[in-house]
Amino acid sequence: MKITRIIGRIGIAFLMMILVSCTFFSEYAKLERSARDAYARGDYDTAVFMLARSLEINQSYEKSQILIADAFLMANRLRNHSVSELEQSEKEFRYDDLSREYQSLINLQDAMKNLPPIRHPKTNIIIEFPVVDYAKILSETRILAAESHYLAGSAFAASKDIDEQKAAAKEFKRALSFVSEYKDAEQRYELSRKSGIKRIAVFPFEDLSGKKKLFGSVEELVLDQMIASVMKDPSATEFLELISRDQLDRVVTEQQFGLSGLVNEETAGELGALLGVHEIITGKITQIIYSPIQTVNRDYLESASVIDKTEKYKDKAGKTKTRNIYADVEARVKHYTRSTQAVIKGSYEIVDVRTAKMIKSEAFEGKSDFTTEWASFKGDERALKSTTSTLVRQGETIAPVAEEMVSRAATDLANSLSSSLKAYAR
Repeated sequence: MKITRIIGRIGIAFLMMILVSCTFFSEYAKLERSARDAYARGDYDTAVFMLARSLEINQSYEKSQILIADAFLMANRLRNHSVSELEQSEKEFRYDDLSREYQSLINLQDAMKNLPPIRHPKTNIIIEFPVVDYAKILSETRILAAESHYLAGSAFAASKDIDEQKAAAKEFKRALSFVSEYKDAEQRYELSRKSGIKRIAVFPFEDLSGKKKLFGSVEELVLDQMIASVMKDPSATEFLELISRDQLDRVVTEQQFGLSGLVNEETAGELGALLGVHEIITGKITQIIYSPIQTVNRDYLESASVIDKTEKYKDKAGKTKTRNIYADVEARVKHYTRSTQAVIKGSYEIVDVRTAKMIKSEAFEGKSDFTTEWASFKGDERALKSTTSTLVRQGETIAPVAEEMVSRAATDLANSLSSSLKAYAR
């Protein structure tokens, strides 16, 4: 009987461990633990959202019930404190922040409204959470935010300067982000945007690498990919227009300008007038470095103790059993590593055609790396480690040829250039 009771107790203990484990790893418990971490670092909004989700899954989970009341109270207290400070602030665009605060308060209220009734785990009384309707005040604040940006846009729009027009367009756009169809902000945005567009001519890059087209027209590849990347990005072309190569070639041919050293203090203004552009981009490829394919190998021995066979034997009780017979095996491994690399270096400049002054200058680099590994062996395959077996199955990989490596480096360089130009255009 004692043994039976002990086994029964062990069974109950084991069952309890399973139940505790299930709770510990359940989704609602995980959410509560994450919410507790968020609460500890002062991110009360996140704590509320996680706890609300936890209680949606299991509304009787005590830990979430206890913590959500405090988290909701702290989140509201912080948000309302920020609202009070912003209402007393004299910041030009304080209504932007106020709108965000009121929206956050609404999000907190919504998270609580969607919950089933929550009862206090000890008293079983339904916990009442204060509900405030912030919708009206949020709407009023959004209108004030839109008006502040509309007025700022109007002030910028009074100037004929291209950068001021760009700033005006951005302000009208921000006004529309708070209130769609606010006054005539959409029409004024479009007018200012058109007036704020910067027209830039991108001249052919010079290849000063000394490779004499060994890897093809790298400078043309870089330029074409850069322009294509910029033109595909609406956020970059909002205030930017790039002159096509056809237009550029036509003007250069008609005016008999040489492409080498085309832009200088004497020619910048004249070219700007001919092309109708504000700025000119010129660049050069200074280095093309290709590291030829290199394959190195190293030999080493791998060994293991493996089951070689089995045998029958009789234990002390005379019962027939089976046991494994182990053997030491080894394999001689040849590990190969193949690598190659291409690097392209250069620089570009942006010149203001009105002043013939350099606005921006930047060095750039594009890189392409290739490395592959594989292995072969002689001996017993069972001696191989799992990583070595994978390399053996993988087999030899052929490295890209020089032109392909340089082309990949050119693409990397073009992406870097286009990112820089996009940031400048925005």
